[in-house]
Amino acid sequence: MTRLQYRGIRYDKVQRQLPSATPVDHAYRGLHFTRTLLHEAAAVDTDRVFHYRGHEYHHQSEATKG
Repeated sequence: MTRLQYRGIRYDKVQRQLPSATPVDHAYRGLHFTRTLLHEAAAVDTDRVFHYRGHEYHHQSEATKG
């Protein structure tokens, strides 16, 4: 079993706490908003097209990735 250690301090994985569902004030690039630290992933927009360095990228479903 691998021990979790960071900068000489050992952490017990069994006692790991999940993020709270209580809203917390966040600041990101000067914008303030209140959200919980515990959240679900956003739904995937399959119609969205991403442009990166002159190329178009479309979302792939899990079935087409394999």
